[in-house]
Formats: sequence, structure tokens, C-alpha cells
Amino acid sequence: MNANLNQTSTLRQQLSSIVGAVPFGIIVISDQKEIEIINATALDLMGFEDQAPSSFVDESYQSLTASIPEVVDKFEKLILTRKRRRFSNPCGSALNDLELFITCQSMLHGTLFIIEDRTEKKALMHQNAHDHLTQVLNRQSFEKRVETVLQRSHDAVTAGVVVFIDLDRFKLVNDLAGHSAGDEILKKVSTAILSCVRTRDSVARIGGDEFALLLEDCSLNKAQDVVNLILKKVEKINLVHLGRAFSVSLSAGIAPIDKVLYADVSQLINAADAACRYAKGDNENRIHVMDSSKGEYALYVQDRNLLNILNKAIANDDFFLMFQRISPLSDSNNGHHYEVLLRLKSEDGENIPPNLFIPVAERSRLMPKIDRWVIAEAFSQLAPNMHLAINLSGQSISDRKLGDFILSLAQNYNVEPEQITFEITETAAIENIEKTQEFINLLRGRGYAFALDDFGTGLSSYQYLKNLPIDYIKIDGMFVKEIDEDAFSFAMVQSINSFAHTIGLKTIAEFVTSAPIHQKLQEIGVDFAQGFYLHKPQVLEQIIVDSTDLQVESGGSIALDSRVGVRCASI
Repeated sequence: MNANLNQTSTLRQQLSSIVGAVPFGIIVISDQKEIEIINATALDLMGFEDQAPSSFVDESYQSLTASIPEVVDKFEKLILTRKRRRFSNPCGSALNDLELFITCQSMLHGTLFIIEDRTEKKALMHQNAHDHLTQVLNRQSFEKRVETVLQRSHDAVTAGVVVFIDLDRFKLVNDLAGHSAGDEILKKVSTAILSCVRTRDSVARIGGDEFALLLEDCSLNKAQDVVNLILKKVEKINLVHLGRAFSVSLSAGIAPIDKVLYADVSQLINAADAACRYAKGDNENRIHVMDSSKGEYALYVQDRNLLNILNKAIANDDFFLMFQRISPLSDSNNGHHYEVLLRLKSEDGENIPPNLFIPVAERSRLMPKIDRWVIAEAFSQLAPNMHLAINLSGQSISDRKLGDFILSLAQNYNVEPEQITFEITETAAIENIEKTQEFINLLRGRGYAFALDDFGTGLSSYQYLKNLPIDYIKIDGMFVKEIDEDAFSFAMVQSINSFAHTIGLKTIAEFVTSAPIHQKLQEIGVDFAQGFYLHKPQVLEQIIVDSTDLQVESGGSIALDSRVGVRCASI
């Protein structure tokens, strides 16, 4: 009997010596529910660093496992009752801050516990899933959570919403106070957002100054209340740097989680982003809910697609120009006047209407690049006896370097200033009247002419004329196209024409689509007319061919030369 006890004791010591060298915790509990073997690593991981393994041997398992109650509960309910032979469970010890992973395995005699330290692994997982600055989720982790909710959602009423938040004028903080001040504001903003949402909600930083929220099982009205609360809290954030105070504001877009509307996470987040852009464009309400009934997301997708096409066109030189004749309405006016019209084809070869791609280019601040391309291309195609009218956007007028660019380009292509008229819309001109005056004065002093386009649409059209040194007024087509049928339109065109002539300006009527309209304009005494009735836009090569045929038939000389197709200078 004593020999068997000695043999068992020796075996236990040998096993204890072996398990003492392994890098994870080992506990063996006998069928009598006593601790048979335990190593020092197990004690350290469970919070008993100052005690020796021998002090727990032959003691009840409960004297040790009280620090991991959830594992003990499973052990008693599953292993001791023989419902299962094995389970694994992540947990933390009540005596320390470690993150443990415990595997419990039933053996022939007794039960084996294997305890692993997953603290570093969990810390690494946290680090990989969170933004290093604000400690909220990063974009990748956020998208995974949204994907889970989107896929299990049954309807948009109960699934919840995604919120996209963009800080207003945040770049100004970085520029004036430095990136450390900007980082401090970002941390304060994330804290403010977290204080307004539930524990179950997800908050992420998905861009430099962009945040996103996933509000699960949240109605649209409740979501708007939450975002309004965030907006008010963020507005209270102030940062003082070198005696200067910086405040923060935001714009937010909300998109309901709906599998019918959004096929994947990317579309859903893009919808919230688009709603945020709508909010930024609203001077009163800085929160916008994506409204599917108005087709807002479809418009956003269209804008994104057009933006991609525009960027490719700029990179690959894919635009082309067409020209529409501006015809004199009296014998005293002559010459070959054309308006330059920008055109763009899609990848399938279809023409994209300017009224679709120009607004996208304006919203994306691409018009200065595009306007420079148009000017360079028009100058390269200009024949000696031609006069071209070239449209400029409001964004280009604000570019102080554009004037020098035009003068340099004119010298390269031997363009005479008298051959060029620049057209500026009335609204663009009055948005920044001082820059418009500066730009016009620079080029008009060199001999270039200017026309005020779409005249008559503004509320103070006549008032601004005395401040703009222009040569032509283009009467807005909304009045011209109905002058043969509508007395009000006729009176408006007549009034604008009379006023323009009084102050020494010439007039151009656009949208001339019929002979009766043409005749009415002659009666009024408008100087020039433009429209499909007189000339449909053509590429310059075709204009030259048509002009050549006409001159040959009449026995006259050719009016236009063939200097066309020259590619523009790099811009």
C-alpha cells in the first residue's frame, strides 16, 4: 500500500516538473474534485502570483477557480454532468486585468484545464480594429459591423441607420494652429460623439475629419435626435491656441439601413456620405436624411460616375469642341462669330449633355482645369478671320493666374485679342464682383471683349451693369424662346435691348429656334442671334468644309482657312 502511494507521489512530482516548464497554465482536477497537478504559470495567470503550486495540491478546485466563475459554471454544468467532454471559453480573471482563454478537457480520470494568456493578442486586435488617435473604430472594422447588420436586416424601419459626419472647415484649424491642435479637436469630437450614443452603437473615424455611426434598431426620428444632440455638443468644443479660439461645427447625413435600396456596405455608406454633402449645401439645416423617394441616391451615383468620366477626360484629353454661329441681324454687322461649346463622350460613345456634366464639374471644383483646356484648344483651332466666344466659369474668374495663362497662350498661338470674347454668366459675375472686375480689367485693357451671359435672370441685373466693364449682353433664352407668343417675354427682351444700346452695349439673343422668333428680334433691333434655327453646332472641320462648298458655288473666295486640329499646349 505504502509502495503504491510512494509511486503515485513520485509520478505526480514528475508530472508537476514537466508541466512547470510549459508556457501556459495547467491544472488537473481529480475525479474527487481535488487539484492533482498545477503549475506556477496557472497561478500567475489567475492572479495568485505570490503562492506556490504545492499549497493548492489536494485542495478542492473551488479554492482556486473562484477567480474565473464563468468557466467554473460551465465546468460544473457540462463536464461534471458528462453533457460534454470539452469546451473553450475566453474570460478574464477577477484578480487581474489579463484576458485569458481557457480550454477544459475531460480525461479518463479527472479533468484537464489549459489556460492561455490572450492579453497581447486582444490588445493587438483592438489596435488593428481602432483608430490610433481617437480610439474609436477604424473604417475597416466599421464596415464589417455595418455588413453584419445590413445582411440580417429585414426592413428599413427596425434595422437602424448609418450616419456620416464631416467636420466643417477643419483644414483651417490644421493650417492656422497646426496638426497637434487638430488632433486634439478630433479626440474631443470623438469623446462628444461617444457620450451621445448607446453602448451598443458603433462609432468610427473613417477619414481625416470624417466620422461614421451605426445606430442599430434605431428609428429615423430617434437617429435625428441623436445627431442633433451630437451637433450641439460638438459646437460647445473650443480650443485656444496662442490666444486664438477655435470652434467646431459639423454636417451630417443619415441613410436608413435598407437591403432593397443598398446592395452592399459601400453603397449604404456612400448614401450617408451623399446625404452629408446635401447637408453641407444647406445653409440652414446641417443634417440631411437620404430620401429615396426623390431619387437622391440615384443622382449621387450618377454624379460619381460622371466625376470618374470627367477625371479620365481631363487626364486623357477626351473633351472636344463644337462651334455655333452667332449671326448678325443687320447688314451693318458682319464677320464669322462662333460660340465655343464643350462636349464630352461617354465610354460607349454617347454624348453626355453639358447640363449633366458641367454642374458635377462645378461641384467638384474641376471647372478651372476644364476652362483652361477649352481656352487652349480654342486658341489652337482659331483661324485668322474668326471671332470666338468662350465661356468661363465663376471658379475660373476667381483664379488670379488665369489672366496670365490666357496672355501667354495667345502669344504662343498668335491670337489677336480682338478675335476673342469671354462670356461670363451674370450669377458668376456678381458672386465675386471685385475679382470679376479685376479679371475683366486686366484682359479688356489688352483688347479682349466680354459678354454677360444669361442676362435677365438675376434680381439686380441692371444695377450691376455699371460696375462691369463689358461689351455685350446675351439675353437669357428663357425670354427669347417665347417672344413670338408671350407679350411679357417680348417686353423683357425689348427693355433689355433698349437699355443695353443706351449704355453703348451690343446685344445677343440665344435660343432662336424659329423664323417668327428671328423676325421679332429684328423688329426689336437686337444685334446678334444664336440658335438652332440659324445654325446647329458643328466641329470646326465641318464648318470649313461647308463654308468652302458655299464659296465655290458662289464663285467667291474661301472665308476660313484650314488651320484646325492642332492639339492644345500642356496645361
